[in-house]
Amino acid sequence: MAPTMRRTTGENENNNKPLDTTHEGVSSSSPISLPTRMVLSAFAGMGAATICHPLDVVRVQMQTFHYSSTIQATTSIYQKSGFTNGLYAGISAAYLRQWLYGSCRMGIYSYLLEKQKLEGRDISFVTKLGMGCISGGIGSFVG
Repeated sequence: MAPTMRRTTGENENNNKPLDTTHEGVSSSSPISLPTRMVLSAFAGMGAATICHPLDVVRVQMQTFHYSSTIQATTSIYQKSGFTNGLYAGISAAYLRQWLYGSCRMGIYSYLLEKQKLEGRDISFVTKLGMGCISGGIGSFVG
């Protein structure tokens, strides 16, 4: 059975505190663990790579060889090499990059950001910049 999401704005009958959005008894304020964030970030990055990779292949081919239009380049690549060996050539490297670099970069940043929010701190631009540098640096080292 799929979890149901309910949103209430009234007050709780037991302790008169405002109710929050819940998923079958799990409070929406419970933090998501770092490994879960990293896996979700990797899957999101892989989804983006799946959509964008053929565009990158066409772009690189147009920069390398002479084509008169994007459509001509796309059809030529498809006719020469097919769908998987042409437009999706090298997709495994893009997926590996997302599992290593993308998961660290996005997962660690969102984890650090939520930790700051749960502590009730006001998050300045400089703090966000620092968290981005830390997560990007770790991602670059790993990936």
